[in-house]
Amino acid sequence: MAKIKVLIVDDVQESRDNVERLLKFEPDIEIVGKASSGREAIELTATTQPTVVLMDVNMPGMDGIEATKAILARRANTGVIMMSVLNEPDVLRRSMLAGAREYLVKPFSLDDLLSGVRTVHQMVEAMPVPTVESQAAVADRSEQQRPAGQARILSFAGSKGGVGRSFLATNFAIALREITNQKVAVLDANLAFGDVGLMMNIGDGKTIIEAVKYRDSIDDELLDTILIDHASGVRLLAAPSAPQDAETVTTGVVRDCLNVMATMFDYIIIDTRPGFEDLNLQLFDMSDLIFLVVTMDMAAIKDARQFLEITDLLGYEQQRVRVLLNRLNDYSGIPAVEIGESLRRELWAQIPDEPGPVLRSINEGVPLVSGSRESRAAVEIRRMAAAFVKEVAPEFSDVAINESPGMGRSGVLGKLKVALRPS
Repeated sequence: MAKIKVLIVDDVQESRDNVERLLKFEPDIEIVGKASSGREAIELTATTQPTVVLMDVNMPGMDGIEATKAILARRANTGVIMMSVLNEPDVLRRSMLAGAREYLVKPFSLDDLLSGVRTVHQMVEAMPVPTVESQAAVADRSEQQRPAGQARILSFAGSKGGVGRSFLATNFAIALREITNQKVAVLDANLAFGDVGLMMNIGDGKTIIEAVKYRDSIDDELLDTILIDHASGVRLLAAPSAPQDAETVTTGVVRDCLNVMATMFDYIIIDTRPGFEDLNLQLFDMSDLIFLVVTMDMAAIKDARQFLEITDLLGYEQQRVRVLLNRLNDYSGIPAVEIGESLRRELWAQIPDEPGPVLRSINEGVPLVSGSRESRAAVEIRRMAAAFVKEVAPEFSDVAINESPGMGRSGVLGKLKVALRPS
């Protein structure tokens, strides 16, 4: 079994030696180097290729936070553990935003150190490393899966629960239908705990379980009887109503349903569940775009960064994975610009935090873009849908989307004036 390769970085020699003494008798750990500065750490990481870097925060010249950014920009599959005598939220926040996966406050115990090293090592080892051949295959897989004239497939992803993925997927689908008047469907692929039906106020009806019964003959006629109609014109392939039924829905059944739906609709919106299980990987591979939803809390940011690292390793082009910042606010203590810098991606859209209208929308089953059209979040979601359509459908041109007073703009969306009309 390969050992965990560890690099120790601290400007104080006694501290470096103490950490080495704690680790050197562990049979599964190998100390591959010790660095006394941030710049030396960058050089040694390149030559020794450690799995885990134990990085002191406060060092003269280049501190540990800047060194961490530089290391991860060159070698994303390295796990950095910050070490500091400072147990302060701001230092922890800046460390996590820089890409650190763990934070140890000095003096720490042997148990805490070993637990941190082994946990971070497991995180790094869990990240898939594709071959050159698989990267090339994935790069154009979406075009292979979507022949001309078939639906554009958009997946909404969240690396953790509670970020608003289902809410945005539902409202985006309805905004897309409103803007284009084309055929739009939603696939609720969170099979065990799907919420799209609830958000669309669709009661008991047929679900994807019906397709399981006829798994050998899934076609457009069958799906036409299973899909549920919403007042907006959007159609839904609902998740099973009971979590235990989800176990009967195989990845193959979902894939077959999606392939048939691609011949029936112009756009398909998929609400996924957190993680990179086999079903999600299949759906992501078949998607033209993946919208990664993140919120302004450290857990969501950390998980989003890991999600993006994995999609990079899987060979997904960065343009295929768009970051949506949900619940934009000025009380989180983390500026939006720092989130973008931490994720090393442009925030493609920033949806304002409006807990009152959003909660009423969910509880009443009336999508925000329909029931609270003038809310800032609804306007931004329609702007997001308009930006996407403008990008992919040249037959549409700009139309004015009314903007709520004081609403911020960002990225692509801030440059649009519009709601779309055919040219």
